[in-house]
Amino acid sequence: MAIENPKSEIANGATGVRHQVVLIATLASLVLYLDRYCLSELLKYKPVVADLGLDDDQTSWSLSAFFWSYALMQVPAGWLADRFGPRRLYCFYIVGWSLFAAATGLAKGFAMLFLIRLAMGLMQAGAYPASGSLLSRWVPLAERGWASAMIGFGGRIGAAAGLAFTTRMIVVSGQWRWIMLLYGGLGAVVAGAYWWMVRDWPREHPRVNTAERSLIAGRVVDESETQANANEFREALTGFQYLLTSGNMWLMCLAQFTTNFGWVFLVTWLPRYLVEARGFSGERGANMNAMVLVAGMAGMLFGGRITDAVTRHLGLRWGRALPLALSRFIAAAAFVAVPYLAPQWSVVAAFCLVAIATDLGVPATWAFAQDVGGKYVGVVLGWGNMWGNFGSAAAPVIVGWLSQREGQAMEWNAGLWACAAAFLISGVAAFGIDASRPVQPSLEAPA
Repeated sequence: MAIENPKSEIANGATGVRHQVVLIATLASLVLYLDRYCLSELLKYKPVVADLGLDDDQTSWSLSAFFWSYALMQVPAGWLADRFGPRRLYCFYIVGWSLFAAATGLAKGFAMLFLIRLAMGLMQAGAYPASGSLLSRWVPLAERGWASAMIGFGGRIGAAAGLAFTTRMIVVSGQWRWIMLLYGGLGAVVAGAYWWMVRDWPREHPRVNTAERSLIAGRVVDESETQANANEFREALTGFQYLLTSGNMWLMCLAQFTTNFGWVFLVTWLPRYLVEARGFSGERGANMNAMVLVAGMAGMLFGGRITDAVTRHLGLRWGRALPLALSRFIAAAAFVAVPYLAPQWSVVAAFCLVAIATDLGVPATWAFAQDVGGKYVGVVLGWGNMWGNFGSAAAPVIVGWLSQREGQAMEWNAGLWACAAAFLISGVAAFGIDASRPVQPSLEAPA
């Protein structure tokens, strides 16, 4: 069944607090990615690597460490967000990962850096499950693609800023440790703003009027039922059982695993690839890498509108599956082309296409979790993210291993083709997903 656009139903005088909630969640996502990916930029500089005493294998594992703990904590973090509410939990997560971002500037070697990155992964794991839970409570069904796109948009800004600003500050100052202390302090400011602006439910917010509550009330999640059931650990176990027996969710997990495997090259190995394989200077390479992520923002914004529009015309089944699958095939083709491109601009353009195509499907992924999750949105989003980040964790090590040549410079083509194959598999899996089939069989599909 197609989804109606709610704009014609908006009552006059409705407040717009839900937009402010999405805005601060977007800002938190910006800081999330800024702290997450600045390390890959730092580690392309030989003085930083020498200061930390890292070899190539230790560099790979340092880039990978974050994603292992991040992946394993996704489902528990999703349950905690559903159980205790996204306001308290997300503030706790922001403060926690900001402390570990600052601690990165104090790292003295591989072991300390590895443990800090593991700890940061634990803290950041709850961010997107908490955001998904928040959006399911604050955003009407027909606007979820747009709202999800905004959260992802903030993340891409943060990733691009982490590349461009980190390099610029290193070039200007010649130092790197104080940069991480600065990023940690920024997170503390965002945590305070989030606590001040956000409430777990619209009815708890003093500036939300009756008209806005009525507009939001069309969402799938019923807040009274969720609050009552979230107090029972048994409910979380039941939700987990639904995940394990849902072929629909397993297809989404495969799509997320392989998507992340391919995409994470852009924020782990690409800074080094542009310098070593394509002859960019350190600063110009950082600017080009940032340009790649900025290009992805267009995909993120259009992706939200596209999945909402296709859903209105073709229903949930194809509204989520088509944008996700077709975008993955485009990314695979771009990766295949890279080894055959000679001009520097064409290589950057191909990676921009990877970023745009990947981000075009992200809003559909987020909206899918909200569509099928019901009262288990946080757990569903966390389950998918867990598998996605297993892909992110495996990719830096596998791509590094495929690209290494003993005693020689890195040979990158095998790693690039592995990323292309991952995107191809993701597209095939995405064609099979059906957002009209909730994970809890007794629930009706949203209409």
